[in-house]
Amino acid sequence: MLVNSVTSDRARRTGLILIILGFVGALVPFVGPSFDFGMGDTPAWTWTEGRATLHLAPGIAAMVGGLMLMRGHGRENQRLGAILAAAGGTWFIIAPTLRPLWAAPSMDMGGMSGMGDSALSSAVSSLVYHYGTGVVIALLAAYALGSLAAARRSPEGRDAETVQPTDGATDSGLVESRG
Repeated sequence: MLVNSVTSDRARRTGLILIILGFVGALVPFVGPSFDFGMGDTPAWTWTEGRATLHLAPGIAAMVGGLMLMRGHGRENQRLGAILAAAGGTWFIIAPTLRPLWAAPSMDMGGMSGMGDSALSSAVSSLVYHYGTGVVIALLAAYALGSLAAARRSPEGRDAETVQPTDGATDSGLVESRG
């Protein structure tokens, strides 16, 4: 079995999950208020600067990164996709804190004020809208990046092949084929 094949399969599966999470993260502020799961009093399907910068931009970054992981031709493109998805996940996490740097004080904080009627509702909204989504996206992107980086190459520049040894020659149970 080729290491690259296993790595590519992992990257593709991770890419699909990142696309789904990016889509959910980008869409939840637009759909959530329809189900009484909103942050603030901005109605559903209303375009705001906060929704664009806090949700849509990082969601698109995660989706494009996931797509690059799924469809990437070559490890370099897949790595770039993982980095882009990680940046999107990181933006989900840090953007609510950094938003006052570019938003006017009178602007709605992207729904950050009045995030819920109770402490539990507020916590769940924060996790789904920003922090939890961002952490999961960033961790999955890091996993994909790590699996791509861990794939071995032979000295000739080709992907190394793993085979089961018949004589127990190595401690790990795998030997590297040079041919």
